[in-house]
Amino acid sequence: MKKRYNFISRLINKITLNSQSNNDSFSYYGHWVELQSGTVDYMSVTIYNTSDRYSGTLVEFQFDFWTMELCFDAVSCDEVYDTVVKAFKGVYYNRRIRVIE
Repeated sequence: MKKRYNFISRLINKITLNSQSNNDSFSYYGHWVELQSGTVDYMSVTIYNTSDRYSGTLVEFQFDFWTMELCFDAVSCDEVYDTVVKAFKGVYYNRRIRVIE
């Protein structure tokens, strides 16, 4: 059975549609999340396997709001990759998202 990562879609909606702090870390649906950015036009996101940041990385990616580029640094499986890409394409359905692996 394929594992589902619905919380990732909700998280991406939260951090792209709301005024989320540029540098923040929090627990979200049992996973530790770190957001880092020096500007409002760019963000780096790391989602860990559990609420313990030393449990391993589930996915790490950056998104540039200006160029609409989604760049993956680390991803644990294809399902996570597909979920992240689908979530960004859902948020920005009228824009072309460039995915860099």
